[in-house]
Amino acid sequence: MSAIDQAILGSGVLYDRLCLITEVLGRFVSCAPRGVDIAQLEKHTGRPTKELLRLCAMLCREDLLRPHPDLARCWLLAREASQVTLEDAFRCAMNEQAARARPARARAAVQDGTPRREVDMLVMQATMGINQSIFQHLRQFSLDRLKVSAAGMFGGRRTVSDPWAHSRLSFS
Repeated sequence: MSAIDQAILGSGVLYDRLCLITEVLGRFVSCAPRGVDIAQLEKHTGRPTKELLRLCAMLCREDLLRPHPDLARCWLLAREASQVTLEDAFRCAMNEQAARARPARARAAVQDGTPRREVDMLVMQATMGINQSIFQHLRQFSLDRLKVSAAGMFGGRRTVSDPWAHSRLSFS
């Protein structure tokens, strides 16, 4: 990946976080309506348990996941698989980034003390406009696309006698 690819979101860290959140949500979408446990997430992502537990807790706070009623360290999608989009993953990544930045911003405001209200207002308005545009575009990409590709939509060679032998669509 080139540097320009990461610059689209303005941050390589944000881009990586968006990819991880999308990967995790994609796993839930592809397994829906069944639950996904921590062992499955570890195997699928290669990430440590502690990080995945924090991520699933955040996804529960964002109303994308809910704890499984019978199994510990297991979660279910909180909505229909077709309703989970890249916008949801992006909002989670942005909320997570904003939560981490709050203490630093508060310290800087106390130390700085200079009135920057007009600049802050202008930048905030531009940010809101840009975010609305990004959200609108990301909303068009449902993560249930991952469910179709995981089901083998593009696998194998077709024969004349059975053109659909290796294609399976998964409907939920």
